[in-house]
Amino acid sequence: MILDEEFEIQRKLKIDPIEGSYNSYAVNEKEKRDWSGNIYLACVAAILAIDFFT
Repeated sequence: MILDEEFEIQRKLKIDPIEGSYNSYAVNEKEKRDWSGNIYLACVAAILAIDFFT
């Protein structure tokens, strides 16, 4: 084993019934938004705006 510790990951699941079937469900994982790229882009834009106006 590479890791000696086990981590319990809690996932958020979205369960939707499948139309036209009996007792069948689609299980999808809810996606989390990744804001790190947007924050990085906003910081770069702010630095360029400050540099442009000064």
